[in-house]
Amino acid sequence: MAYKEHIRRILKCFFWSILVALVLLLFVSWVLSIYVDGVQGLLTTRGIRWMCSNIIPNFSTVPIASILLGLMAVSVLQASGILKAFRSHVSLKQRRALQITGVSVIVVLCLFSLLLLLPDAVLLSAFGTIRHSAFSKGLFGLLACLAIFIGNVYGYTSGRFTTVRDFIQAHASIFSSVANYFVMLFLASQLVNSLDYTGILPLLGDDGTALFLIRGLLYDGPLLLYVLLAI
Repeated sequence: MAYKEHIRRILKCFFWSILVALVLLLFVSWVLSIYVDGVQGLLTTRGIRWMCSNIIPNFSTVPIASILLGLMAVSVLQASGILKAFRSHVSLKQRRALQITGVSVIVVLCLFSLLLLLPDAVLLSAFGTIRHSAFSKGLFGLLACLAIFIGNVYGYTSGRFTTVRDFIQAHASIFSSVANYFVMLFLASQLVNSLDYTGILPLLGDDGTALFLIRGLLYDGPLLLYVLLAI
């Protein structure tokens, strides 16, 4: 499809932009460290030590568990066929599968509502609020698990998943399509953390917002594009 070709071009631009920015940061930070107080140069003795000792810690700052769980959810939804069910004519069996899935989701949501609305609800905070509660802290995980539940119910009732192997493969089918993302993610994590280490952004008056936006752009932007390619 034409739009997928555009996405591939954008992803290629993302990759080269990250790589070029990383190389430029090495030299820019080194020059600025000579003339500007407060800037840590990456090519200085201290900077080289920091880069060599923080390759793994830099990558560990990426919320990899959340990314993997989110990809599993998308993978199951895609493999079950429920995403295409809303874009094309459905058979009687698919229609019944959608109805069963809808009822199942309503039951699950009602149960969670009880855990939030009943007196002394277990998912609320100690003060009886959603803020800082187990529900708010685990919201992303709960949504991902709900998506996985929806995909599995529909996949089974529609006949797409019939064996244990089908269920297992459904959770991992998308990973081969997004494997290149993790290479980009590794480079992006080095760039983001190196930029934070140099201290260049605070000198420009940034209070952490710019770094937050850069992290979101480099981590989440390519992920969204790879998911669009996969589905």
